[in-house]
Amino acid sequence: MTTTNTSKITSILKNLKNEKINTWFDLGLFIDKFKEQNLASAFNGNASTFDEHIEKGGIAFLTFYFTIDGITVETEKYAKTFKNIYPDIPIHFIAGEIKEEADELIPKDAFRKVIPEMEAFDAWPLFKDFFQIKMERGSKEYNDLIGKFWTEVLVLVEKLGSYIEENDISLLYLINVCSNPGNVSLALATVLISEYLGIPVINNNHDFYWEGGNRDVEIKKKGLKKGPRDFFFHNAHVGEFFSIIETIYPWESRSWMNVNINKMQQNHLININGHNPANVALLGTAVDTKMHQMSK
Repeated sequence: MTTTNTSKITSILKNLKNEKINTWFDLGLFIDKFKEQNLASAFNGNASTFDEHIEKGGIAFLTFYFTIDGITVETEKYAKTFKNIYPDIPIHFIAGEIKEEADELIPKDAFRKVIPEMEAFDAWPLFKDFFQIKMERGSKEYNDLIGKFWTEVLVLVEKLGSYIEENDISLLYLINVCSNPGNVSLALATVLISEYLGIPVINNNHDFYWEGGNRDVEIKKKGLKKGPRDFFFHNAHVGEFFSIIETIYPWESRSWMNVNINKMQQNHLININGHNPANVALLGTAVDTKMHQMSK
């Protein structure tokens, strides 16, 4: 593992702090401008030297938490696969929490990093503000949230970005970070870090917020049944707010590969979200029944 300084993240953070993000419209304009930038890749070689670049820098698996669950079981397989391809690759497991029981699945030689601000859903401080409190344009909740949100994004850019830069990580592998809005601050921070540092991303989507979720107006108009993810659309009526979620879940970029677990998700990204088919892939989930057997 190579350790470097964090001069790039320090500069990035300084520039982000100079952005005047005081309203949801400010943030939307910033993201539009950001998407138009032609940011340089951290890798400038050719296909034959790309493997060396990946193996030297290493891969970081990012998710909300690691425990004994489907996400961690899948991540263990991904880590083994990369080790088979690149025997000397440094592997990092980064999450808001790494539970003790995950020791059975996380490789012994993997580096671990816990960043509490990466926790999600009920453990994310802004989850209620985003998806439970009713927001109206110009309301106190609407005006207060943008400041709290942008502050969190900057904290995560500094903490997560510094770790990535310090360890010269060359590939990010996200699991559900940019498919389910469990922590929107983390999703946006990850987008900013990856693009500014020029690091390629494999964005592995196990499930999306729109699977089992709809806007209230659509439910009433089409007579749809209520779904388990309808709450993600709680404030979808506020366009400048909800467009942030629509833009980063998932992010589309030349350096991002969106990997889905079924064809319905794949088709949705291409046909509805308008993603480039060249950057959308399919990787189903499976369980090694020899290793993971049900107890009798």
